[in-house]
Amino acid sequence: MNFIRTLTTVIIAISLSACVNVEEPQHNEKQLVVSSSFERDIELDEHSTYAFTPLQESDIGHRYPLMTETIEQYMTAKSFTQVSAQQNPTFYIGYLLETEDDLSDEQLVESFGLNPGLPTLPHLEKGTLMVFVLDGQTKQFVWKAAAQGFVIEDLSDEERRLRMQQIVVATFNQFVHKE
Repeated sequence: MNFIRTLTTVIIAISLSACVNVEEPQHNEKQLVVSSSFERDIELDEHSTYAFTPLQESDIGHRYPLMTETIEQYMTAKSFTQVSAQQNPTFYIGYLLETEDDLSDEQLVESFGLNPGLPTLPHLEKGTLMVFVLDGQTKQFVWKAAAQGFVIEDLSDEERRLRMQQIVVATFNQFVHKE
């Protein structure tokens, strides 16, 4: 009797396992993953102002003009006013753009404390946007985020602009819309 019960259980288990369909997750080259962390609270309202950290500029201007412009557009849409660093903004914004050749996931966690977790794929290069917000008075970290997507080389100027907007909105919505 035990033998029949065991045999029946094995047959049922084998037949059920044959019905399971395991699919590999699909990875889209436009996939974007964002992770963020609040370090402390900050009061934001319609009178809040921001400035970019000096990290964003070189001797010839903004290091990443399209990214800076896209962040400025987002902040304007959210009713934040850009001021100079000397005007005591409510908060400062800083950001870095890196590829996986420059910064591995392990280095990202070690240096920035976040890893969005975009998978590494052999035929696509990952790019990471690291953003941080500092309190305007104390200069202490308020918030940080890391957004990872795949670097897409063959985009038109309009497609590149739209992609940049998607990245900025997905990232900064986690700052502006905190719960």
